[in-house]
Amino acid sequence: MRRLGITFAIFVITISLTSGKIETELSAEECDELGFNVGTLKCSACEKLTSFNLEEIWSDCLKCCVKDVVKSHERYAQAIFEVCECNLNRFPQVNAFVKSEMKDQWGSKVKVRHVRGVLPTVVLKSADGRSQKSLNVEKWDTDTITEFLNDWLE
Repeated sequence: MRRLGITFAIFVITISLTSGKIETELSAEECDELGFNVGTLKCSACEKLTSFNLEEIWSDCLKCCVKDVVKSHERYAQAIFEVCECNLNRFPQVNAFVKSEMKDQWGSKVKVRHVRGVLPTVVLKSADGRSQKSLNVEKWDTDTITEFLNDWLE
């Protein structure tokens, strides 16, 4: 009788684990039928569906997506935007960032330096003030600049 009880308990645990897996994931075929590509669908993309009032497919999307891999990278103490005042109007997004109060949210970590003839560039500096990376930002919009600074500054 005891052996039957143990067998029944194992059976119940197996069923509950299996049914839990079915509820949280769909097969590749089921996802394909729903229009989701399991190989390329990132869960961060699913999170954006709610901002477009697509809650009805959000839960299925989460069952088909691949968790995003968070890559860690070095962070820098300061970012210096080097811009040329004479060229700045050619880059309206960088101009908006540099001349508005947007840059003030990082305090002394973000500075603007006017360098004659240079295309818009951000120079990332270490805590000791040495230049570590230099990136051309002429095609970046204000959202990209903000996201970049949030990710790369200490």
